[in-house]
Amino acid sequence: MKLKKEQIAIGNYHYTAWSFDHFLRSVQDLGLTNIEIWGAKPHFLPGIQSEEYLRETARKIADAGLKVVCFCPEQNNYPVNISAAESSLRRWSLDHMKRCLEAAALLGAPTLLLCPGNGTMEEPPERIRDRFVSSARELAQAAADNGVVLALETQTPMDALFMSTAEQQREVLELVDHPNFKLMLDTVQLAQFDDSVARDIRILGLENIRHVHLGNTVLREKTVGEKSLPGVYSLGRSVCGHIGFREGNLPLLQNLQELAEAGYQEYVTIEICQKAYWLEADRYAREAWELIWGALA
Repeated sequence: MKLKKEQIAIGNYHYTAWSFDHFLRSVQDLGLTNIEIWGAKPHFLPGIQSEEYLRETARKIADAGLKVVCFCPEQNNYPVNISAAESSLRRWSLDHMKRCLEAAALLGAPTLLLCPGNGTMEEPPERIRDRFVSSARELAQAAADNGVVLALETQTPMDALFMSTAEQQREVLELVDHPNFKLMLDTVQLAQFDDSVARDIRILGLENIRHVHLGNTVLREKTVGEKSLPGVYSLGRSVCGHIGFREGNLPLLQNLQELAEAGYQEYVTIEICQKAYWLEADRYAREAWELIWGALA
C-alpha cells in the first residue's frame, strides 16, 4: 500500500521572500494541487490584512486550481500564546486564533494547525497544560462553529515546556475531549525523542491523527553543555529545524512507508522552514517533491 499523490501538499513556509502569486505558480509547475498556508508575513495575516485582501487571496488560490488543506497561523513568536499565565495575553491570543479559524473557513481549509503555547520555567508543567486544555476546549468549539478541525502539533522543549511527545499529545486529547480537537505528526519534532511514525500512530490512534508535516533535519546527540541544561531542555536529541530534503539525516522514505502501512488517509505537507532556503525556494520545493514522487511511483 502506498500514499497517493492527492495526499501530498506543500507549504508556503520557505516562500515568504517571494510573492504569493509566485508560490502558486511554483506549486502548479510541480504538478501538485494541495497547499498549506502559513499565516505569517507577507502572505496571509488575519486581523492585520484587510478582509478584502484575505478574500482576494482565497480567490487567487481557487483560480489557480489549488486547494488549501491546512491553515497554520504563526503561533510560536510573540505575542501569541494561548497557554500564557497572564490572562489578558491569553485572551488576546484566543481571540486572535478565533479570527484565524474564520480565515481558515474563508480559505476552505478543513484543518487548522494548533501549537500549544508555553509557560515559564518556575511553574509545574501540569499548570501550563491545564491552561492549554482550557484554551483548547474554547477553540475547539469555535472550530466546530466554523466547520474546521484543530490539529495539535508537538514542539521542541525550547518552544513548549509540556508538549514534546506523543504521550503528552494523547493526554491532552483525552482531557480536551472534543470531536473538533485532533492531533498531528511532524517528522522533525518526533525525531528529537527517537520516535518513529509507526510508534506515534500506535500511541495516538490513527483515527486521531488529522495531519502530517514531512520535514528533514540534522539529528545529533546533544553536547555536554546541552545535556547539563535544566529540566526538559536537557532531554532528547538536537534538531536544526526543517531543512532541505536532500540535506538532513531523517528516514523520510521510511516515514512515508509507515504512514502508508498504517492506512493513513489524510494529508502530508512538505515543510521547509528556514531562511537559508528562501532565495532558492523553487529548487528546494522541487527536490522535496522529486524525493517523494520516487517513493510514490
